[in-house]
Amino acid sequence: MVLKGQFMQEISRREFVKLTLSLPLISSFAGCSWGDFGQKNSLEWTSINVCSDTMQGDAHLISKNSKHFLIDGGHPDLSHSHLLPFLESRKITHLDGAMINHPHRDHYGGFKALFEKGIKIDRLYMNMPLKEQMSVEWWGGSYQELEEIVKLANMNGTSVLPIKEGDKFLFDAQSSLEVLYIYDGLHTPVGATDINDMSAIVMIKDGANRFLLTGDLNEKLGGYLAQNAQNIKADVLKVPHHGTNTLAPNSFFERVAPKDIIVTAPKMLWCDVRSQRIRTLAKEKRYGTYVNGFQGDITVISDGKTYSITTQKEAAPLCEQISKDKGGSICTS
Repeated sequence: MVLKGQFMQEISRREFVKLTLSLPLISSFAGCSWGDFGQKNSLEWTSINVCSDTMQGDAHLISKNSKHFLIDGGHPDLSHSHLLPFLESRKITHLDGAMINHPHRDHYGGFKALFEKGIKIDRLYMNMPLKEQMSVEWWGGSYQELEEIVKLANMNGTSVLPIKEGDKFLFDAQSSLEVLYIYDGLHTPVGATDINDMSAIVMIKDGANRFLLTGDLNEKLGGYLAQNAQNIKADVLKVPHHGTNTLAPNSFFERVAPKDIIVTAPKMLWCDVRSQRIRTLAKEKRYGTYVNGFQGDITVISDGKTYSITTQKEAAPLCEQISKDKGGSICTS
C-alpha cells in the first residue's frame, strides 16, 4: 500500500531472514490506497509510530473486514502529532473495540484525544489499578487521568469493560485477538509486581499465523510465562517494555520463538545501553527487527497462510548512525 508522498517498503519473510541489525534489506512495495485499510480479506496489524526523538509509546491498530481494534494510544503529548494523523490518513472514525493494555501514560495517554476528536469507540477494555498502585508509580501516570478517560467514555456512549483472561474479539471465522494472560499486579504467580506486569498478553490469530503483543511485560512474570505458558509461540513478537533491560528474559523469547520482532522505541532508546540485551539477542537469533523510531509505522499484513511486513520509512543503518553525544534524555515507564 502506498501513502501519497511517502515511501513504503515490503520485505517478504523469505527475503527478510537475511536482515541484520546493522543493514536491513529493503524493497519497494505498491498496492491499494490507504482508503482500503482493513477492508480487504487480509488482516493488518499496524504498530503506529507514537515515538518522538526522546519519548516512547505503544499504539496498535488491528483491522480486517472493515473492523478495527486499537490496543493503546501512546503518550498524550504525541496524540495530535502522531496518533490522530495516522487514523485520519486511513479515514478511521470508528473503532469496534479498544484496549488500554496497562495503566501507564505512554499506553493510555492518547484515548483522551480520541474521545475529544469524536472517534466512536464501541467498547473500551481496561483494568483500573488501585489508587495506591498509581501513587507509588506517580511518574508513570495518574489515577485522575484514568478516571477522566472513563468519564469521557461514558459521555460518548462507550461501554467500559474489564480485561479478562479468555476475552476474544472476532474479525471473522479465522481471525481474532485473544487475551491469553492478565494479572492485577497484586495477585500474580510471582507475587506483587509493578504496573508493567498488569499488561495484557494478547495473541492475534489469522489462519495459521500468530502475532503476540506483550505490553510492558517485565522480567519476573515474563520468566514465569517462559516456564509455564504453552500457548505463546508466535511468528511476530511485539517486544515487551520498548526493549529496555527490565523486560521479560531471553527465555521468554525462546518460548515465543518469533521470526520477526517489533520494538516500540525511539532511535535513542533502542541504541541506548538499556536495550543492549535485546539488540544482542536479535542479532544472535537473526530476528527480523523493526523499530518504530527508525521505520515509522510498521504494518504486518497476513493472508492467513503467509505474512509480509511494510514500513512507512525506508530502513536505514541502525545504531551506528546515532551520535553518542546527542543531547536529550529518555524516560521509560
